[in-house]
Amino acid sequence: MPHNQPLKNSELSVFPASGKLPYSLTNDYMFRAVLQENNNGLKHLIAALLDIPYKDISSCVIINPIILGESFGSKTVIMDIRILLNNNRLINLEMQMGSLAFWPNRSLLYLCRLFSNLSKGADYDQILPSVHIGILPHPPFPGVDEFYSEYLMMNQKNLHVFTRNFSLRMLCLNQLENVSEEVCSSELYPWAKLFSATTWEEIHMLARNSETIKNTAITMYQLSAEEKIRLQCEARERYEHDQASLIREGNKQGHKKGIEQATEQINKLAQLLHSDGRIDDFFRSTTDHAFQQELLKEYHLLITDSE
Repeated sequence: MPHNQPLKNSELSVFPASGKLPYSLTNDYMFRAVLQENNNGLKHLIAALLDIPYKDISSCVIINPIILGESFGSKTVIMDIRILLNNNRLINLEMQMGSLAFWPNRSLLYLCRLFSNLSKGADYDQILPSVHIGILPHPPFPGVDEFYSEYLMMNQKNLHVFTRNFSLRMLCLNQLENVSEEVCSSELYPWAKLFSATTWEEIHMLARNSETIKNTAITMYQLSAEEKIRLQCEARERYEHDQASLIREGNKQGHKKGIEQATEQINKLAQLLHSDGRIDDFFRSTTDHAFQQELLKEYHLLITDSE
């Protein structure tokens, strides 16, 4: 299948939609559903994110697939996509449009878990290189405004890289208008435009210049027509709105100190759960508030109003 081949107008009739998208790809469920259903699109996206030729990808397997349309229980809410690339590299890919207050620690914990992939009895040279890639609304660090960035372990004095087998990458969608001409012509730029699109007209424009974007859009159009998929997208959107409302309410009441204390609580809880090997409990706590409160009590970290 040729990549970036311009499309004829007649070919766009395969998804004759117009107006506002019911759910864009910034909805983490739609993002997961589209890439799980369209492996070719997933391969092209990974090639763009890793800046490698598409032809160099022989296999791109999602190792944590979900049953699309099935309702989630309280423990099954993680939308990150875990990928085994060419049987020799692990990737954790996430669409994260919510609060980034805990994102640095959470993404690092996810990366550490991904890197802990050594089979029992195997040698250390058999550990698979691992990368966590977050698609974010904006950079999580004030004053660091980059469209796409990579973080590595390195020597602080001489900048010697400790290893390239353990890295974090971030694609920040609010930086789309601040990129160079070189980035505009890159393979990654149209993907970022697709993620940011809010109307079918925007997607039609992108699809005219790319066979891959067109086929990805077709998958998105087909999934948008399925009620069970829309219901799950709605549930995820409602959850994100609820979380945002809680944060806004806290800000309205001037609870800056409370927010700082809560951040400290969660960070400490993450460290303790990781030390105790309770990674699954940590994942559950990131979206199950009641369970998170139980863990805070268990570790004597809960701060009361009197404190």
